Amino acid sequence: MSDPSTPPPGGRLDREAATRSTTFIIAALVLAECVSAFEAGMIFIALPRFGDIFDAPASTTGWAVTAFMLVAATTALVGGRLGDLYGRKKILIIAMMVSTLGSAVSVFGDSMGAIIAGRGIQGAAGAILPLCYGLAREALPPGKVSLAVGYISGAALLAGSGGYFVAGVLLDVADWHMIFVFAAVLAIVASVVAALALPSTHTRGELPRFDYLGAALLTPGLVALLYGITQGSAWGWTSFRVLGLIIGGLAILSVWTVWELRVAEPLVNLRALGTKRMTLNLIGVAVLALGPIGAVQIITPMILQAPTSLPIGLGMSATVAGLIGGIGAIVGFAVSPIAGVVAGRWGGRTAFFIGAALFAVANLMILVGHKSLPVMIAVFVVAAVATAFAYTGYPKIVIESVPEDVTSVTTGVLATARQAFSAISVAIVSVMISLWTVPETTMPTAASLNLAVGWFVLCSLIVAVICLFIGRPQPARDVDAPATGDEDDADLSGARV
Repeated sequence: MSDPSTPPPGGRLDREAATRSTTFIIAALVLAECVSAFEAGMIFIALPRFGDIFDAPASTTGWAVTAFMLVAATTALVGGRLGDLYGRKKILIIAMMVSTLGSAVSVFGDSMGAIIAGRGIQGAAGAILPLCYGLAREALPPGKVSLAVGYISGAALLAGSGGYFVAGVLLDVADWHMIFVFAAVLAIVASVVAALALPSTHTRGELPRFDYLGAALLTPGLVALLYGITQGSAWGWTSFRVLGLIIGGLAILSVWTVWELRVAEPLVNLRALGTKRMTLNLIGVAVLALGPIGAVQIITPMILQAPTSLPIGLGMSATVAGLIGGIGAIVGFAVSPIAGVVAGRWGGRTAFFIGAALFAVANLMILVGHKSLPVMIAVFVVAAVATAFAYTGYPKIVIESVPEDVTSVTTGVLATARQAFSAISVAIVSVMISLWTVPETTMPTAASLNLAVGWFVLCSLIVAVICLFIGRPQPARDVDAPATGDEDDADLSGARV
């Protein structure tokens, strides 16, 4: 008779194989998100170089940022929906290969126009993050999903900051072409790893029709709205062009909303966002984007690099500023598994709350210590940890709240909202820091800085309060079963697309 305490033959090997498979899946998802985050962050340091090489004004070179942002905001939703319908692994690899094509267009076009066109094609990478969240939920054991979300969110932070640093090094040791070559190689490697490491994802037995009209309405609506917002400071907020774009975009999105609520198989099932938890989660993401995660890239580089003779400057070089940002990103990535554990054990709202609270702490530190380099280094570290928790918390709330088969498109909604409200935040903060400037300069005074950072603190505290009302996640149940209890456990049967 065998000893009952002895594991069955192959049991230990099966567990090791499962652990190894989980590790490879998470690594593949992290690498895929590195493609998206790197491509989003790599371009900023190259803009001045583009202006010199192609004799182009900032209004032209800035399109290398705008083109990517406009396309990424749309593909986050459309790509997420395609992945939910036809298989997330397949759409993920397609998105990365399309972004590779965008890099090739920029390299071989060898002009500012080609770079802008290539950056628009690279915007397909906007679909990667929602697809990665959906793949984590689909391909991993339930107990590992939160950990994977934490790592994916940490990768977004690390690769975003790394993109700035790597691009700077490549500009110094080679030329601008190598930035796009690096992005293309990274995307190809990530595609190969995804093809080998990720399991084949399922598609529905009876596929619904893709909502072509919904996609056709969403794309121009989002593009018009976001473009109007991004051009507000340059063209004037009361100009006919800005008002026309914003009002026109909102009108188109209003028609899109009515269509999505009426069509049987919508691009985005807005009713999935109608529960208390999802509504508050969406509001929380929007408010946080209006505050610290939307416009911090305006404030912190200014503090680090402005001359010490000015009220807010530390006189650091761009390289030192990049290294400080890199230190924070490394710490944030290291903490991301802890954020995942917290989200898994106590729910996404707890991780989101911690992130919001830490954002408030980081900005309070700026208010009292922006003239101290050690304090500013600590600010970057705390803000990076805050980002890791917040970016783990809000997608985990989605995973807790909607059916598995709409995970990617729903997280895509939040990613798009974050993008839109970040653009609004840049406009708001730009006005704040220009209210009071140092005479004969365009640099803000301490009063302008305090106003902007105070805005960040206020938004962070509002999000922390919102998290308290999101409610705890409900015990897992069949999403087709009727819900019981209060609004937190609202019937999700209408959220199934």
